[in-house]
Amino acid sequence: MHLDLAPPPSSLDEITTGPKFVSLTDFIEHFDWEYADLDIVDRREIKDLAAEDFWRYIVQSEVPLQKPGHLSAVTVAKDIEYGVKLLGCFIEGYVGSKQGLGKEADFGKITHSALEFARGTFATCSEERNWYEHFQLLMRHPVINAGVQIAAWHYYRLPEDLLST
Repeated sequence: MHLDLAPPPSSLDEITTGPKFVSLTDFIEHFDWEYADLDIVDRREIKDLAAEDFWRYIVQSEVPLQKPGHLSAVTVAKDIEYGVKLLGCFIEGYVGSKQGLGKEADFGKITHSALEFARGTFATCSEERNWYEHFQLLMRHPVINAGVQIAAWHYYRLPEDLLST
């Protein structure tokens, strides 16, 4: 997954003068956070983090996800990608449910509605299969939270979002 983590523009001027692209690697390296050299995901050589891997190796860990030094930078990158994919699934599920978006819908409103939709959709699922709970756990980690929000804005935004900044 090719993600852009440049800060979203806060004005029309920043659309042309702000950073054009920030890679996942650059974002993580410049975020003031302590990373592990290796973690269980690295040692198991898990290339793409799937729901089962996230549950088994991260959620069921005795160490909280958000503890500094618990996850490696590589695993944090994989978690950001996993979070963006989950959010995309929630957005597609919400939009596909044919619930009214309204003409004034922007990325923030759609995301909020999609998360509420996902919470209801996965409410009866086991913790292992509850993707909404996975997403909520990811958002506890400050680097993952910031990365998912920025990358999702770039990846899923509506064209109107550029003009509403």
